[in-house]
Amino acid sequence: MAWLVRDRATTVVIGAGIIGASIAYNLARRGAKNVVVVDESRAGSGSTAASLGGFRHQFSNELSVKLSIESIEVIEKFKELTGFDPLVAHDGYLFLATSEKSFSQLKENRILQESLGVSVDLLTPQELLEHYPFYNFNGVLGGTFCARDGHASTSTIHQGFITKAKELGVELYEDAEVKKIERGGSRVKGVVTTKGEIHSEKAVIAAGAFSGRIGALASVEIPIKPYPRKVFFLTRNLPESIPSQIPLIVDVDSTLALGRDGTMILFGDNASTGPSFELSFPQDYEQKVISKLLRRVPSLSRASISHSVSGLYEMTPDANPISSEISEVEGLYCCAGFSGHGFMHSPAIGALMAELILDQKPHLDISSYHIKRFENKTQREQLVI
Repeated sequence: MAWLVRDRATTVVIGAGIIGASIAYNLARRGAKNVVVVDESRAGSGSTAASLGGFRHQFSNELSVKLSIESIEVIEKFKELTGFDPLVAHDGYLFLATSEKSFSQLKENRILQESLGVSVDLLTPQELLEHYPFYNFNGVLGGTFCARDGHASTSTIHQGFITKAKELGVELYEDAEVKKIERGGSRVKGVVTTKGEIHSEKAVIAAGAFSGRIGALASVEIPIKPYPRKVFFLTRNLPESIPSQIPLIVDVDSTLALGRDGTMILFGDNASTGPSFELSFPQDYEQKVISKLLRRVPSLSRASISHSVSGLYEMTPDANPISSEISEVEGLYCCAGFSGHGFMHSPAIGALMAELILDQKPHLDISSYHIKRFENKTQREQLVI
């Protein structure tokens, strides 16, 4: 066994995915010394590895929109800031509604988004058909489209955070499973891993879907559950009627999502199959998703699935993340539960958490993401995809 080189740290970040990497980078960028990141496996090998790199401004709550605005600006300038080119593509997100309730929600969301300076188009069924004639809009009442939405390379952003963090002095230990978070009464004293113990008065749980398990090691309940998700890719017998660049099209009522990634067409179902750490799905799952797809895009009937990508969504009860200190344990923090939005919000939330950990006032009010909110009724994010 290779033991840890460093046994003391000012802050230990538990989890080396996109969120943990961003927190570590932002801590170091603000002058923090002796920051250590530990991960039970390889850095970025969990949900980050399964992320498709989508980013969007279209959310139903103000803080999420603000996080998107700030994060997307960083993603767009990432090559300039770090030297890593994430290949940003602004192909947009298109949300569709077939029920009056969902359409009203989309229109309400648009008012919020426009009030924060985000340009979002409200499209009629006729306009939708003119723009995307390959799609069957039968029953669709309308949709919202933001041209500034798009996608980028998750692995490049993650590698940029990790590399720059190391250059600034952060130490990363992979294959270092956390076995215990040491407490001295109500304070953090250190983190015990399979590669040794790190004495530290601050620890950040950023372990994605596994954050609840890590919290239990400090006798703290973190209400995050894992939900398996799968995305399918089509590469053969694709119809010419579907352009090479289309937005990610999301039917909020049927939960079908369709988009393109280079020469491939991707699709998936945003409906939950229930909480589980196992990346397993019901026997008829694939056929049900294909049936949804062909109802909307019948020209794909001859296309064949080449492969799929599965990963875990980390969900809180209100589908918004936990980004706060853990009040009952001084020096313990949690930043997890992003419901599939971790990549797109990682630049901003990493900066905000770094400010919080360094006892600075966060430049955005993230109090609505405090773990204490689950003691009361909270408002659920309406656009989880």
